[in-house]
Amino acid sequence: MNKTMIGMSIIAILMAIKAYLQGGISMVAEGFLLGMGHLLAVFPVLIAAFAVAGLISVLLNKETVAKWLGEEAGWKGPFYGTVIGAMVPGGPFFFYPLMATLLLSGASLGTIISFSAAKTLWNIGRLPIEIAFVGIELTLIRFLITVAFPVMAGTFVNIFFPKLATTIKEDVYQLQQKNQPKNRGDSVD
Repeated sequence: MNKTMIGMSIIAILMAIKAYLQGGISMVAEGFLLGMGHLLAVFPVLIAAFAVAGLISVLLNKETVAKWLGEEAGWKGPFYGTVIGAMVPGGPFFFYPLMATLLLSGASLGTIISFSAAKTLWNIGRLPIEIAFVGIELTLIRFLITVAFPVMAGTFVNIFFPKLATTIKEDVYQLQQKNQPKNRGDSVD
């Protein structure tokens, strides 16, 4: 069991105890049923998102990724990472696997930081909703204030933390290996 699962399990147990103390077993059951409802609602999306992320990882050409998004791309890597991050659709179950795939396929750490920052700050698919709720002026101010940040963050990482990339790539690789299904011929350790 990994640390995330342990942490989430502890939180779930503590919240179940709190719900029980507040409203008895019926409140605990209601909470679990609501959670299961959310799971059932997103389950088809999760299957499609993980399928797309997996297919991208086997279809990506590592030489092309390294050329356009890797160290040899220079400042263009964070720039392209920013553009891709702003335009890529989908939620975290698509975005984070794609981020890991790009990193392991040769994208620089700075490109990945730019990709992540742009997805968070500029998500193009979110702009119409933002405009509808807070108006075009506030949306434009927020966008203009953050316009340079993703590229700057990625470039900063590439310049000041070049050795960190190897460690992070190895950590991501290890996480990916832990999450891969075992082949029948694999030995069990």
